[in-house]
Parts: sequence; structure tokens; C-alpha cells
Amino acid sequence: MSEKRKLAVLGGSSIASPLLVEEMAKRTDRTAFEICLIGRTRDKLEKVAAAGAALAKAAQVPLEVTFETDARKGLEGADYILNQIRVGGYKARAYDERFPKQFGILGEETYGPGGMSNALRTIPVVLDYCRMVEEVAPQALMLNLTNPNSYIQYAASRYSKVNIVGVCDSPIGIAENIAAMLGAPLEELWVQYVGMHHFGWVVKAIWNGRDMMPEILSQLDKVPGLPVDVEIAQAMGGIPTSYFKYYYHANRVFDKQKDQEHVRAEQLMELEAQVMSIYEAGNSKPESLNQRGAHWYGAIVVPVMLAHANNANQVFILNIVNGTAIPWMPAHAIVETPTLVTGHGFVPLEPAEAPLDLQAMVRLNATFEMLWSEAVVEKDYSKALRAMMLNHLVHDLDTAKAILKEIWKF
Repeated sequence: MSEKRKLAVLGGSSIASPLLVEEMAKRTDRTAFEICLIGRTRDKLEKVAAAGAALAKAAQVPLEVTFETDARKGLEGADYILNQIRVGGYKARAYDERFPKQFGILGEETYGPGGMSNALRTIPVVLDYCRMVEEVAPQALMLNLTNPNSYIQYAASRYSKVNIVGVCDSPIGIAENIAAMLGAPLEELWVQYVGMHHFGWVVKAIWNGRDMMPEILSQLDKVPGLPVDVEIAQAMGGIPTSYFKYYYHANRVFDKQKDQEHVRAEQLMELEAQVMSIYEAGNSKPESLNQRGAHWYGAIVVPVMLAHANNANQVFILNIVNGTAIPWMPAHAIVETPTLVTGHGFVPLEPAEAPLDLQAMVRLNATFEMLWSEAVVEKDYSKALRAMMLNHLVHDLDTAKAILKEIWKF
């Protein structure tokens, strides 16, 4: 492992980027790396890069932090690319979290009309970057962290030649909660996840050769952070991602949201300002940064990238193009499924069985995400209307048309 490699980070001026550097610094099972943080605002980028460079000093294996405001230069020669851009910043996220409420619908940046608005804004920018990657780093592997993840990945895989895989720590969070409940070491637990990004279920949990899910289902009140009522989880026979509270309990979430003065994005804006002032004072890891909860770097981003770099043949739950992996899903859909990571690519493992109603809801989710992504790229209002009508939170044509009047700007 003597060859130096380059990781280019789109959205590198994120206040969380130094935590990525910290995770890379911890790893000794890698070659030397350059992490090039790419961002548009030089002043902010310099401060974030300086904080990252300070954390890189702890690395036992050489780790260099650079930064670049010219995306083409930053991407050039990259072996790996982490996409974590947030188009429009937290102000745009605040809009996504707020505008659906005028239609009696909960607001969220990856789910419902808010997620579709986010995709509408983000897909064209990501595709512009993909075209750059095709020119200056055609062999690079892109790890997509930008939400809404599966919309973005579908657009990139359909409309570009970039080699892209989607990463998310939500399934790992479920596994950690199950392990805590069972008193089992996480590394000894095998969880079988079925579904899509932010829209799937853990339906099996194998420990010491035995499926513990029946026992788990009988003690669901002990599972930390169960997002839905015990009754529906037991009926479905598994544990869903936290985003299913928006599916099963949309009314409850909306009732809580409708009178809230501030949305989550506004809290994150305040946190960002605090962290940036601390970076400016020379502190490379503010305590307040823990409030951001950037669990994903250590849980999935760095492990997957290094598993690929090291040809480690490790299994992760990843977002990939379905192909023939899940027979009841469209071939071009982005599915989240246990996947073997090798130095040559990604091999989906045999999926768990899923009840027909779970299949139906996941197929529907894939269908409107694919339609919406196509509508955005092709600027096709008809596809946009069809996609909006299929969204889980939109229940009539009048509402679908009103939402499109609000967000469809083509």
C-alpha cells in the first residue's frame, strides 16, 4: 500500500468535514492519502481545511489536507470522490422543511414534497459535477452522501458514466440499537435490510446462527428509538428506519410541526455559525460539533472507501443499482441492500424475503423517485405530475398541482 491516493470532497466546506479527516487519521490500514476539500467560499473553506489539517497531524500514515475553490482542479486525478454538497445551503433546507405545511403536509428534506424539492434543486448541480468527473477523473469511485440520496444516485447512474455508490448510516443505526437490546457485540450481528434509502426495514437479525427477530419483536418496547408504534412493527415483522414515522404517523408529525416556530435547518444554521467562530479561533474540534451528529464518516463512508481501496471483501448495506439483485424491484431502481465490497466493484448479496405489502410500498417509492428524477433532468412536467401523485404524502390531484405550482420552476 505505497501508492498515494486522492479523495476529493465536494461540499468540502461543511463544518463536519474535519470529522472525516479525523476518521481517516485513525486508520492505519491504508496508503497515504490526500483529502482535497472543494468548496465555493474561500474564507469558510480555508478555516474548515485548517481544522482538518490540525486533526490530520495525529495520523500514523501520511494524510494531507488541501483545499480548492476550482472544482475541476480539485477533482482532477481523484481516486475517490465524496459528494456531500448541499445546494442552497441550510436556507434552502429550511424552505423544504417549511413549504409543505401550507398544503397540510409535513416538511422534511428527504421525504415527501420537501424531498422532491430538494432533488429538483440538487440533481442538475450534481450532474454538472458528474460531467467534470467524466473528464478529469473518469476512473474515480464516487460515494454519494448528498440527500435525497437515491434520487441523486438514480440521476447520476442514468444520465452519466460516473461510477457511483450511495452510503448512509441509517441501517447501521438500527443494527446498533438491536445489538444494544440483545447485549450482543455489533460485529457479531448480521442484519438483513430490505428496501431503499431512508425507506427500508431490518427483517432479520442473526446472532450466533439464530434469527433473533422473533425475540426482538416480542420485546419491541426495549428497542431504543423505535420510530413507529409497536403494533405495526410487529405486524410487518421487522424494524423500520426512523423515516417511517413520516409514513405511518404523518398526522402526528404534522400536528407537532404545524405550530413550531423554527425548523431543524434553522437550528443547524445557528450551530454552523458557532462552529465556524470556534474554527476561526483555532480549535479544530469544537464540542458543539457533536450536536451535528456526523456519525456517517466513521460508520460507513471511510469503511466503505477503504474496503474498496484495500480489496477487503467486506459486506456493507449500500445503495446500488438493482439490476437483478431484488427480483421484485425495477432493474434501474436504486436499492439499499447488503453488498460485498471488493476492489473491483460491488456485489449485492441474496436479499431476504419480504411480504407483499412491503414490496408494494418500496416499489411505489422507487417508481415516483425515478419518475421525478427523470422529470427534473428532462424538464418534463407530465412526469413531474405523475411522480407527485405517487408520493406517499400527496393524496389528490389538486394538492399535487398546487405543490408543483409552488416548486416547479422550469
